[in-house]
Amino acid sequence: MGVFRALPPDYETWNFPGGGAVVRHAVADAVRITLSSRTTLYDWASRQTGRDVFRGRGEAYGVQLGPVRAVVRHARRGGLLARFLDDRYLGAPRFLREILIAGELARAGIPTPAVLAGVMYAAGLMHRADIATERVDGRDLAALFFGDAAPAGSERSVIWRAVGALVRRLHNAGFVHPDLQLRNVLVVRAGSLTPDPWLLDIDTCRRVAAGDEESRRANLARFDRSWAKWNTQQGPRLTPVDRADFDAGYADRAP
Repeated sequence: MGVFRALPPDYETWNFPGGGAVVRHAVADAVRITLSSRTTLYDWASRQTGRDVFRGRGEAYGVQLGPVRAVVRHARRGGLLARFLDDRYLGAPRFLREILIAGELARAGIPTPAVLAGVMYAAGLMHRADIATERVDGRDLAALFFGDAAPAGSERSVIWRAVGALVRRLHNAGFVHPDLQLRNVLVVRAGSLTPDPWLLDIDTCRRVAAGDEESRRANLARFDRSWAKWNTQQGPRLTPVDRADFDAGYADRAP
């Protein structure tokens, strides 16, 4: 397939009847075996004993993919197009873009789970797709602050400063995240003095011009809407002090 071009050297690609795959070398054997059994990667993951289930836009599954811990999800649309196209896509699969963007973000010091495998399946003139990404242990901001035993005191402050710094690095790298929201920031080591926020669902990230402050402000406004939505629906757990810490991290102001 001609769409599998310009990939990093640690990926390999192949076609199979009705589709194609792009896979990291470390999990290639496991993915080949799965697809040879005439099932999809997602259906295989859904049947694994001991799988973990993550709920969002459809279920995702935490499984062992060969030697690597992975999260397998099925590509699903959101918004108005979902009513008409469901899980079908035109053109190059979005996981190709996710692979390339993840590499660019990593080089800019923005951690995001690596794409381990992407598999596309023909659906007439369109396709469906499954994606496996590296599993990273942590909690997203919504689960962290709207679940039980939310961080407090200095632990809370340092998380929000780290999240603000992450968004600033994203913008300094020349990207915005159109779906920048609480669910799309995962915090590793949340209970320590060195929390490590990771950016999720980065396939929608897009480049903006160096002087495009309007796009960056709009991106921060998107985060504000997520913040306000959770406070409205779940109770006002996020405070002006939290926002001041986020802003300080974004502005790179030391505590």
